[in-house]
Amino acid sequence: MTKEDMPILSSEEEMYLDEPYGGLFGNTVIANVVEELIADPTMDYRPKYLEDITGKSERSIYNALKKLLLLGLIEKKGNEKHPVYRVRVESKKFAALSFLAYAMLDDRDETHCMNVAVSGYYNSVLREKYEPKAIANVDNWKSNPGIVSDNNNQYKTVSGSA
Repeated sequence: MTKEDMPILSSEEEMYLDEPYGGLFGNTVIANVVEELIADPTMDYRPKYLEDITGKSERSIYNALKKLLLLGLIEKKGNEKHPVYRVRVESKKFAALSFLAYAMLDDRDETHCMNVAVSGYYNSVLREKYEPKAIANVDNWKSNPGIVSDNNNQYKTVSGSA
């Protein structure tokens, strides 16, 4: 995005620009940690890195990580002395927070990031689960060239040429 393409923000919008999720959850330690985790879910996070990137205290980072661990958003690897945390990308919470991050961008910049993310999620996670049921419930269907069904569930082969 070039400087000319940048949206003009009101002073109210600008005030929340640097807060996690546009200020929706305030500027709390846990909101800052979640924003970092969701921004790069493939990274292994050490508490010291999160302290440095968020500017929050060691104790508050550990408390936030402990809560996120209990909530199932992250998992802990390594040992007690040198813990490493990783986002559980299979978590529904991760998907929801990712969609929310895209929604905040879309509302502010009038983009369509969330639509793309929802479509990708549907195609990779949900399509296989729901579409076969929809197809199986159709009375009449045709695969051309292929097999045709009629109301009496009698099937016939249809030949076709290119």
